[in-house]
Amino acid sequence: MSVCAASASGAGPELWDVFVSYSRTDAPRAGVVVSALRARGLRVFVDDSDVDDFASISTAITRALSRSKALLALYSVDYPARRACQWELTFAYLTGQREGDPRRRVLVVNPEPTNDHIHPVELRDARHWPWPGTPEAADRLAARADAYLAQLAEPMGDTADAGFVPWLPAPARTGSARFVGRLAEQWQIHSALHRHRAPLIGQSGADRAAQLRGMPGVGKSLLAQEYALRFRPAFPGGVFWFDLHAEPGGRSAERTTERYREQVSTVAAALGVEVPDGPLPRLLSALAVVLGERNEPCLWVVDGLPDGLSAEQLHLLRGPHLLAATLVTTRSLRHTSFAEPVDLAPLPDGDGYRLLASRRAPRTEADRHAAAALVHDVGGHPQALGLLAELATRAGFTALRSRLHSPGADVLAAVPGGPLPALPGPGTGTSGSAEHAQRHGAESDAEGAGSADSDPHPLGGERPVDDVLRLFALASPAPLSTTVLEQVLSTVHPYAPWEAAGIVDRAVDALLGDGALRPDAAHDGSWTVHALLARAVRRHDGDTARQEDLRRALLHALADPPRAPGENGQRPAPRSGDSSVTETGGWTAAGRRAPDRRRAGRGAGAVERAAAFDLQVELVTRVGVQPLADREGSLREALASLHSLFVTAREVLHRINGEVGGAPYGDSTRYEGPGGPDPLLLPAIATGLLARLRPFLSHWHPALEEHEAARPEGVSRPAHERAWAREREMRTALAELREPLAALAGRLGRLSGVDLRDPVDD
Repeated sequence: MSVCAASASGAGPELWDVFVSYSRTDAPRAGVVVSALRARGLRVFVDDSDVDDFASISTAITRALSRSKALLALYSVDYPARRACQWELTFAYLTGQREGDPRRRVLVVNPEPTNDHIHPVELRDARHWPWPGTPEAADRLAARADAYLAQLAEPMGDTADAGFVPWLPAPARTGSARFVGRLAEQWQIHSALHRHRAPLIGQSGADRAAQLRGMPGVGKSLLAQEYALRFRPAFPGGVFWFDLHAEPGGRSAERTTERYREQVSTVAAALGVEVPDGPLPRLLSALAVVLGERNEPCLWVVDGLPDGLSAEQLHLLRGPHLLAATLVTTRSLRHTSFAEPVDLAPLPDGDGYRLLASRRAPRTEADRHAAAALVHDVGGHPQALGLLAELATRAGFTALRSRLHSPGADVLAAVPGGPLPALPGPGTGTSGSAEHAQRHGAESDAEGAGSADSDPHPLGGERPVDDVLRLFALASPAPLSTTVLEQVLSTVHPYAPWEAAGIVDRAVDALLGDGALRPDAAHDGSWTVHALLARAVRRHDGDTARQEDLRRALLHALADPPRAPGENGQRPAPRSGDSSVTETGGWTAAGRRAPDRRRAGRGAGAVERAAAFDLQVELVTRVGVQPLADREGSLREALASLHSLFVTAREVLHRINGEVGGAPYGDSTRYEGPGGPDPLLLPAIATGLLARLRPFLSHWHPALEEHEAARPEGVSRPAHERAWAREREMRTALAELREPLAALAGRLGRLSGVDLRDPVDD
């Protein structure tokens, strides 16, 4: 029942002083405010309808808003969750915006202790009044509202009521009654599209564009629909929606442009434009003339902007006239300069829980705990939560969570269109899955929803990209840096150490372009993958042996490396009269790494000792340990020798892991002290050797190769090498390797029990 006679369900005066907007959960509070306002003699309209979708917002509500001077929002934490309330607030905000001040027609009463829940942020400072806790405070609030409303001579009118807004090409999108959250992002989009209204901030057409970015299935398309529906009064000229999501089999830049032209032609024909033959710019120019003649703001939405388009191709996707605000949705993080980015994160816990429970509320305490845990399990991913919400109608949340984590068939992959994204495949640069199918018209975003027989395999088949994605999945939720990625890839077949940096750069770039990676806020140059994608990679990787190889290499790279020689690569200064290993952290007074007699030799098993001996043989016979006399020998042969050593060390890592993999400590003769069995020492030594060789090979191999490529005809290779301007520099760098490599050889000697070094090296 309405709290006052004049309400959405009945007739009232022609004009209202104030329209009170509130959530159903705040009805008692609203009654207090309404009573105080009416006691001042104000004409108050109260929205007592209970609707939650755009199609059901009644004509009576719209008429009442247009005949009210202002809107008073009882802005509790529940207020943003009611879409009808947000529609009413948007009406008043847009009315003020057209009058020059978007805050002019909005009053806010905040019953909460903080104001973080209030959007847009401009309303936090404008006529933002705290909750009146006493009758006297309520009277003062009503008096302040009365004084402000007296300054408004006219009602809001229907300038913010767009009525019918054309949506082309047909059919129009209708949103979803189960859409949750995303209020802040909608206001960010609106601010970005209208920043040009502030002349000191935005003064170019570029300020009329925004890009909504996020991973597959995070809800970009549906959020764009919600924005277009809720803010349609700001675009009376129409909403023009162009769907560029990939077709089955992938897409190319040319096919993307062709599909765009087809849809633009449909819009032009619907507006009465004679579609000209010729290139796309000619068509856009003809459409721009018509939009200018109509002289009404419109919204130009490009949904599913692919990665890999040129700057010229991107420019053609902008609205053809300055009256058109451009909103694009994209996975790619590489279009930064195209438009102001609005990054879409997974749903926060509260919104994720509401979405998961939208089809069936948890009925027991155990179910409530399981539902909350499911939100965390899928990382707040909207599409996954929507699918789980459907599955929860058939079973409880506790049983559903058990199915999600069972080692058998993947419950998410078993649902048609499950949220298992397909990443770049060879030669495509984009996803090969059908991304335009929506599930249930609900929260699952147009992306990532493939056909019923879609391949749930999350890898694309291109080894470098797949390998890098595997590493991110294995490390998830921890971030990985390019340094760690390069270190790992340089130790696994078939990559050479000098190729690792380029391989990592290209793979990371491809994954950023497909929305698979998220920058780590705490560490520059580091990224993470979403929990759902990491889960999909681990569960659906067809090459589990490759995944295991990468896992071992990653663990070695992330484990504490062999102790570095002091700060900044320098050995710690010797302590006079003190050579205690304990007190000097494992360094002798001479500055040399001291062996730990408690663990050397007797802790190693036969397999580990044999592998250490083999690696030591390779190391002490190479130029890294054996000096290369000045102007003697070949730098190319030296590089080849060190690369062979690198390969050997890599093979030793795989060998020792493979041969002792079944027995945690190698064999039955492994030394076991008071604290338990000793860990394997050889992997750390081999990893340290690889870490020493990698930067040298990565730097000098391409440098020498570039010089060799410029050898004139008739000049011998040795002569050309000696004429190299950097020959002396490379020989110096090679000589600097000798000491650390000799130290590693010593560690291998102590581990194997046979030291092959020349006594003067010890």
